[in-house]
Amino acid sequence: MPPRLCVIEGESALRIQVGGAAVMSQQLVRLSEMAEQPHIDLQILPDRAGAHAGLMGSFVLFSFPTSAFSDVVCVEHRTGTLYMETPDETNGYTLIFDSLRSIALSPADSLDMIARVRQEM
Repeated sequence: MPPRLCVIEGESALRIQVGGAAVMSQQLVRLSEMAEQPHIDLQILPDRAGAHAGLMGSFVLFSFPTSAFSDVVCVEHRTGTLYMETPDETNGYTLIFDSLRSIALSPADSLDMIARVRQEM
């Protein structure tokens, strides 16, 4: 069984054209295909959400199904990656992630938004 992947992506990432409209259109198709897999949850955070905790920057939160491994947060910066493992650090990022999930579109509405952005190109 593949690991569960939960992604929250900002709407602007769907709209910034890197490589031109044709390339972006294909990337949106691929994104939609991936999001339809049962082990992947993709939610789009719409621009209209306004100010939110995710504006401080992106991060990756790894959670494990067993207490033998502690959660890990990875934050990339200009010169490398910072890994944080203390409960204070990981709990703070878990709260941010949960907050973002609550204001992001549902997975179904996110797929609809991806389709609309693709049609607008």
